[in-house]
Amino acid sequence: MNYSGTTSLQPALAELLGLSVKSQAQLAKLVKEAKASLGITSTARILPPEQRLAIYQWHKDRLKPVQDIKQDGATRTERQQESPVYDVKQDENASTEPQPDSVVYDFKQTHFAIRLPDGKRTTTMLEGYLINAMQQKHGLTTNGGIRAWIEQATKNDGARFDSHAPLTRQVKRLIIESLI
Repeated sequence: MNYSGTTSLQPALAELLGLSVKSQAQLAKLVKEAKASLGITSTARILPPEQRLAIYQWHKDRLKPVQDIKQDGATRTERQQESPVYDVKQDENASTEPQPDSVVYDFKQTHFAIRLPDGKRTTTMLEGYLINAMQQKHGLTTNGGIRAWIEQATKNDGARFDSHAPLTRQVKRLIIESLI
């Protein structure tokens, strides 16, 4: 349904969300939630059409799944799995504890969506978010500062770092351990 904002909002929301038009309390709660999220402070009983349209669009956006947009222009929908999938060979001993270099520390494919105060939605890579959090926690402002911090951490505790593991994986482990 395409809603123009000129008619009543509650029947359109009820149809969009699959609710009964008679469930006024539930619809009012949904409108209040959207108003709070969008920063609409109006207490008028009848909202202007642009505010009604913004509320409708906010609920419509929440129904859509998060999409991961790659640089090559291909779009794919990310679905969360309820349990992690592990590829275990029979001749190897399966460990019950996750290894530091396992799937637990692999953030390169993890994205999450955030909604900005102006109502726009964006996705952020978890790896970049963790790096920024580490920078703020330790007061690092430049890439040179980060590199020096990483080198110092590897020198101070060389036993934890595997010389055969990629540096990025070791850095990710440092980031997680510094934030915990």
